[in-house]
Amino acid sequence: MLGKKSKADCYEADSDLIPLQVAKDRVLRNVLPIRDSEEVPHEDASGRVLFDDIASPVNVPPHRNAAMDGFAVESRQVPSRHAMVFAVAGTSRAGRPYRGSLEPGQVVRIMTGAIMPGGADLVVPQEHAEVIGKHEVRIGPGHRAGTNVRAAGEDIRQGQTVLNAGARIGPAEAGVLASLGIATVTARRRIRVAVLSTGDELRSSGQDLDNGALFDSNRHTLMAMLRRIGADVSDCGIQRDNPGDLLQALHDAATDHDVVITSGGVSTGSADHVLDVVRKVGSVQVWRVAVRPGRPFAQGRIGDALFFGLPGNPVAVMVTYYQLVQPALRRLMGESNIEPEATVQARSVSRFRKKPGRTEVYRAILSRDSQGQSIVRSTGDQGSGLLHSMSVANCFVLLTDDDDSAAPGDYVKVQPFYGLM
Repeated sequence: MLGKKSKADCYEADSDLIPLQVAKDRVLRNVLPIRDSEEVPHEDASGRVLFDDIASPVNVPPHRNAAMDGFAVESRQVPSRHAMVFAVAGTSRAGRPYRGSLEPGQVVRIMTGAIMPGGADLVVPQEHAEVIGKHEVRIGPGHRAGTNVRAAGEDIRQGQTVLNAGARIGPAEAGVLASLGIATVTARRRIRVAVLSTGDELRSSGQDLDNGALFDSNRHTLMAMLRRIGADVSDCGIQRDNPGDLLQALHDAATDHDVVITSGGVSTGSADHVLDVVRKVGSVQVWRVAVRPGRPFAQGRIGDALFFGLPGNPVAVMVTYYQLVQPALRRLMGESNIEPEATVQARSVSRFRKKPGRTEVYRAILSRDSQGQSIVRSTGDQGSGLLHSMSVANCFVLLTDDDDSAAPGDYVKVQPFYGLM
């Protein structure tokens, strides 16, 4: 036994809970990519999602060129057994090519990236050649045709599809676009997301904390996570636990946003009005997921806008966002790669408890032991209100429905935050 069963554990024997993977599949089925697109200058395209395939208008590199500094020569001229002295006919530099063609017994001094002169099919590195005076060089045997030469189109061929629709433009993609000379791309427009928190006890930063009140962190956490995936975020503030005011706020938010995200008010307490209100102005397709933390998660629609109702506890907000909301938003944005960061295996040095019938998501720290092997340890207390533990952690440990509890020495599935956050 890894721990006694608590009578207060609200997850026990609850057949209405939806398994995490089933919930994710249902959420994704309810999402279609936005169809709107816009032309975006290349320099502003980082983080945007391509609407169309990108085909290269040019060869990359555009010319046959040298892969290193040395001497360009025709391979048939290089002796097979003894060194030979060649005349240096000139120099080819990047952007300033040698204009002539090689004659028998000639070489051209060439710099990395410079166009190969006519007749040359080999670059002998300068450290493998002996310079004699200003105009001669001695080259030994053993050099083959094509060595240290980049062919035109070796990286990208003209007409080749280099980026597919649905690709998110990161540093490598931005570099590829620049290498093709592309000035603008057609991208999906940014999605518009409204974020609001619910609860009479919540106060905004800068306000006084009266008895029983606390500062609202969920709204700011959500807005930061949403901005990292390129969403256009609206701060809709804090809504009190009043059904009439909440109905008006949700209706207004859904009118001019693609997505409305709330935190708090989606459980079964007497002050939890969010779902009742959403059902009056829209619908709820997914509610209550077998995941800890994060059970009182909801997804539905308000008019044409997607609705996500997240739990009130701060860590549960982050867990449900990364596991359920972010993949859906990436699909809405038209992105082809919508899954969270892939899991890796690591040896646990902590004990992780797993209860049947639900997925457990633990905050943890991934590192290496003295032999360089991946190990993972818990951040400590896993209470869903301990937001500071998320700033200490660098990964989740996932114990899915079919997993057992993990003892020190067991291997567990780890989902690094790199790529997630």
